[in-house]
Amino acid sequence: MGTRDRIIRLLLKKQSTIASLSVELGITENAVRAQIALLKREGIVEIQNEIKGTRRPAGLYGLRPGADTHISKAYPIVLSHLVQILSKKLEQTEFRKVMRDLGQRLARTAPKPSGSPRERVEATLNFLKILGADVEITESSRRIMISSYGCPIAEAVTADAQSCIAMEALLKELTGLPVIERCTHGDHPRCKFEINLGTVK
Repeated sequence: MGTRDRIIRLLLKKQSTIASLSVELGITENAVRAQIALLKREGIVEIQNEIKGTRRPAGLYGLRPGADTHISKAYPIVLSHLVQILSKKLEQTEFRKVMRDLGQRLARTAPKPSGSPRERVEATLNFLKILGADVEITESSRRIMISSYGCPIAEAVTADAQSCIAMEALLKELTGLPVIERCTHGDHPRCKFEINLGTVK
């Protein structure tokens, strides 16, 4: 188990300071700080309290609410089976609506991007990275193509390719721009979404 996972396991049990984690893990405080900084950027860890020290208060770190989903092996499996059940139980139109609603709800967990179309796209890409997607963009002729080899809802897409609709809806909701799903499936799947800037300024 790596240092990152060991820190998460310890914080699952109780809040802790950098110094305490350093002692429990047997590594330097600087090494702990580096891992904590990464976990904060991923939205997994946050300062939840302080302990008074001789010179200045020490931050007491804990896991953010819901962050335990990042280390659970059950969620992807449950998601995959749930999508399979829904795709079989519902009519195709209704299933697609459910996936669209899912994407819109997921988008509402992020701050609504503002600014120019490109600024909104950049903010949306940052949110996708927090969700675990390794994204890149290419732009030509007033079109932006978002590509990723890592899908945040990969298990759902494996269960039913129409689950990509959820990510399409998420992108539409956050960017406020027209988005078309262009994903490729099969042995070498890849997420692709086309954003048409058109006459948007």
